Amino acid sequence: MAELIAGAFLSSVFQVTIQRLASRDFRGCFRKGLVEELEITLNSINQLLDDAETKQYQNTYVKNWLHKLKHEVYEVEQLLDIIATNAQRKGKTQHFLSGFTNRFESRIKDLLDTLKLLAHQKDVLGLNQRACTSEGAVRLKSSKRLPTASLVDESCIYGRDDDKNKIINYLLLDNDGGNHVSVISIVGLGGMGKTTLARLVYNDHKIEKQFELKAWVHVSESFDVVGLTKTILRSFHSSSDGEDLDPLKCQLQQILTGKKFLLVLDDIWNGNEEFWEQLLLPFNHGSSGSKIIVTTRDKHVALVMKSEQQLHLKQLEEKDCWSLFVKHAFQGKNVFEYPNLESIGKKIVEKCGGLPLAVKTLGNLLQRKFSQGEWSNILETDMWHLSKGDDEINPVLRLSYHNLPSNLKRCFAYCSIFPKGYEFEKDELIKLWMAEGLLKCCKRDKSEEELGNEFFDDLESISFFQQSINPLYSRTILVMHDLVNDLAKSESREFCLQIEGDRLQDISERTRHIWCGSLDLKDGARILRHIYKIKGLRGLLVEAQGYYDECLKISNNVQHEIFSKLKYLRMLSFCDCDLTELSDEICNLKLLRYLDLTRTEIKRLPDSICKLYNLQTLILEECSELTKLPSYFYKLANLRHLNLKGTDIKKMPKQIRKLNDLQTLTDFVVGVQSGSDIKELDNLNHLRGKLCISGLENVIDPADAAEVNLKDKKHLEELSMEYSIIFNYIGREVDVLDALQPNSNLKRLTITYYNGSSFPNWLMGFLLPNLVSLKLHQCRLCSMLPPLGQLPYLKELSISYCYGIEIIGKEFYGNSSTIIPFRSLEVLEFAWMNNWEEWFCIEGFPLLKKLSIRYCHRLKRALPRHLPSLQKLEISDCKKLEASIPKADNIEELYLDECDSILVNELPSSLKTFVLRRNWYTEFSLEEILFNNIFLEMLVLDVSRFIECPSLDLRCYSLRTLSLSGWHSSSLPFTPHLFTNLHYLELSDCPQLESFPRGGLPSNLSKLVIQNCPKLIGSREDWGLFQLNSLKSFRVVDDFKNVESFPEESLLPPTLHTLCLYNCSKLRIMNYKGLLHLKSLQSLNILSCPCLESLPEEGLPISLSTLAINRCSLLKEKYQKKEGERWHTIRHIPSIKIDYIEQQG
Repeated sequence: MAELIAGAFLSSVFQVTIQRLASRDFRGCFRKGLVEELEITLNSINQLLDDAETKQYQNTYVKNWLHKLKHEVYEVEQLLDIIATNAQRKGKTQHFLSGFTNRFESRIKDLLDTLKLLAHQKDVLGLNQRACTSEGAVRLKSSKRLPTASLVDESCIYGRDDDKNKIINYLLLDNDGGNHVSVISIVGLGGMGKTTLARLVYNDHKIEKQFELKAWVHVSESFDVVGLTKTILRSFHSSSDGEDLDPLKCQLQQILTGKKFLLVLDDIWNGNEEFWEQLLLPFNHGSSGSKIIVTTRDKHVALVMKSEQQLHLKQLEEKDCWSLFVKHAFQGKNVFEYPNLESIGKKIVEKCGGLPLAVKTLGNLLQRKFSQGEWSNILETDMWHLSKGDDEINPVLRLSYHNLPSNLKRCFAYCSIFPKGYEFEKDELIKLWMAEGLLKCCKRDKSEEELGNEFFDDLESISFFQQSINPLYSRTILVMHDLVNDLAKSESREFCLQIEGDRLQDISERTRHIWCGSLDLKDGARILRHIYKIKGLRGLLVEAQGYYDECLKISNNVQHEIFSKLKYLRMLSFCDCDLTELSDEICNLKLLRYLDLTRTEIKRLPDSICKLYNLQTLILEECSELTKLPSYFYKLANLRHLNLKGTDIKKMPKQIRKLNDLQTLTDFVVGVQSGSDIKELDNLNHLRGKLCISGLENVIDPADAAEVNLKDKKHLEELSMEYSIIFNYIGREVDVLDALQPNSNLKRLTITYYNGSSFPNWLMGFLLPNLVSLKLHQCRLCSMLPPLGQLPYLKELSISYCYGIEIIGKEFYGNSSTIIPFRSLEVLEFAWMNNWEEWFCIEGFPLLKKLSIRYCHRLKRALPRHLPSLQKLEISDCKKLEASIPKADNIEELYLDECDSILVNELPSSLKTFVLRRNWYTEFSLEEILFNNIFLEMLVLDVSRFIECPSLDLRCYSLRTLSLSGWHSSSLPFTPHLFTNLHYLELSDCPQLESFPRGGLPSNLSKLVIQNCPKLIGSREDWGLFQLNSLKSFRVVDDFKNVESFPEESLLPPTLHTLCLYNCSKLRIMNYKGLLHLKSLQSLNILSCPCLESLPEEGLPISLSTLAINRCSLLKEKYQKKEGERWHTIRHIPSIKIDYIEQQG
């Protein structure tokens, strides 16, 4: 058989197909001549592919020919899969196959006739056969792969300094946009670097300090106001339940009111003015200086958004393009040592048209083809001159794709199933590739997962995948640039289809993969009825939206239709759908390799699922109702990935050890009175990633634990060992845990609720040298910590609820005199160590950034003397601790809470946050500390317990947040109006405080809280609040002993957005005249005001969108829905909660 071409899209499919036909399993199925004829036909077509792939962009007939060919190849693959599956299920015998020979032969003959017809069209189409060669294909050598740079790495960005500074300077302006939030739009062509520039600004340290709230949202082409509002809420770390717009807008408004925020709306296409007016309303209630950054290709969008500033990105100048190209193509090599490549490279850069994405992508590609011949081929290729046609695909991106090997082309084209802006994880995508058979390569000595990792890294290295900025994820999430997504769609065409919302386009019979996004109850069933018709469908990924009754329900009828009509599915996802029971008919999907039931409410899996012989991936994450797996689960012989995270599985099924191909097993549960079942792990030596073993209290015999053989599970990187929270001491705990020694490559370890009297030998010795993170939680009987200071790579150490620890001594650091203890540690946390009394500190911790000691009531001494890298120190509820805080030149945050005997000798001027709470006194001069730290941004002082009120003269004019509690004097220790940067001021429990000093409150104050300051409340009309136009939020907590009516006329500023009245026990009347002028008031919160009889008869401000009344019996009686006689006076308010229950639902 001839060696196959390495570059054409279909060549890898042909290679695998021909290899399968040559195997004994298939040669026994058919007449010898038929198989040979099929091989010859496939080989002859294969010789045409390289030429056809180039010509398809100029010749629509060639493009159609390739699409027909792809369809037939899918049919061949499908047929071979059916034959192989039936053979495996029934046994690989000639007796079985003979019964099916005629049926399969006739189908093979039909496919062969079609393929012959396609092969004979080569002359008409002008297709030329080419000898098999590696030329034109990229050879991606994984052994020499270089790490890819982050998108926000400034060293990889050229020519945008002026643009960046313009945007930052605008964002730093504390201008008041009146009734509208300020918007700046970055406008430019696709691939021009709009998103990269926005990310650069978003992550700048100056911007970090400027805004209280930050969020980044990618706006899809098919957005709707409700969906986008929910996405924005989640980006601000808030829940987003329901589908009604008004409550969602009120919720968003509540979050933003009085807050200075920065929101990036990335990649807006929709210029519907009405949509944007609706969506942007809540943003007009943020604090002064709030900003929105918009990126768009469309100038009209910038106008619709009423942008105060527009920045039109231009193409990069030639010198910047060259610098960017050199960065990626030469990868640190000296350009001057390669004069020929330099000359060719500059000509290539000229062709990129100043487009950063094109330059970067092509540079990464040429770095992998680092030779004069390869670069010359790229420079001289005809693909530079291809007509863009209707799809407007950038020729540089097309060229980069064209030069990929066959397998990478197929993997990349599969990604067209995802919508623009879709965020995915590496492992998730690799499992989908595997299910589609894209990782079955001939003559490979690597697993499919290893190969998938290589392919993924290769695509990321040429910028086809990019890291997402989404702050909601702590793990790495990736996304495709819109232009790259367009490229993928142009290559897959009708074979991969997206259906979003209620938009249903024509579905071709050639469609093999469908992604259904945002399906709700109304549209979902209608769309699925169209999908049932696609008999050859291989992948159906359904992503539901809506809540409760609105969510797409996967009923038994829906399942019957899918499982009976779409029999060739390889991938099926019902993630987030309303699914309570999985039908027995799932066994009809004999080719199924990937099943995702994440966050469904299934209580059990049918026994028939065990007949899915080909199943490789089963995801049951957050199926919280699921308590057991089927008894014959071990029959899923090809299962490689099983995710049980968040389920309520009580014990593992018997004989799970037979699943010896398992690479992912998130959880292994040892059942009650089933301790010996832990031995089922013994044969699972291919496990990778993370494993949680729970129920370890049920393991009685150490010999059972030893058989697990964790030492040989060399690919496990993260291990969690969990015992029951219910204390049950047996006496063999130490021996059992000792027998569960992990492999030496382990990076993260957590031990929880361990009841042994000492830690295992493998933790006491130097047997886990690669450990990066260690958490010891509720190890209640251990009296001595292991010598953890010798672990060379340990970065994070957390010890909590270890009640047996009384002294942490030299043993904690280890015995080596040559190794610096804890030389890599960055985070050290102790909490709830109830019997810990003493810490013997020796030199070490050179890289420690955070030290936290909380709720260690008996700890007397001491703290490390010098921590050169310390940035954050937190000591809370350590009443007996007598120690000096460590010398730390870089400390930025200091939290001291209920620890009277802590001595602060000197703090560097770098301190930005200082919190002092619940102390009776201090062993240091508070005034001196504050005087020397003039760059503080946040100060929280609670001096309510101080025996003597400290002498203070605050001059930290850089403060943005100031909270003062328990001040005993009649006047404040600072002059508020001088603190021009102050945005938040809270005064609590200051009974003697009478008034604010002359000059009033800070001019930029946006939030004011006055709590239990009766004399100060008495002088409220002298505060000058009415003139304070920056004030957006005011909260008052006072019994209003001598006040019946509040607020007085002209007391509050008209700019106020939020008013909160808490614990106003004597307040009877809300004064309508004091509210009448509050045209911007959005939120009114009333809590524990039992004497308040009613809301103003004349009504509340019409701008009000949120009303919360809690623990106010008289108001509840009058205003609750249905029973309340005054309900009709407030029913127009979009969101009303009474005693925390939503009334408008």
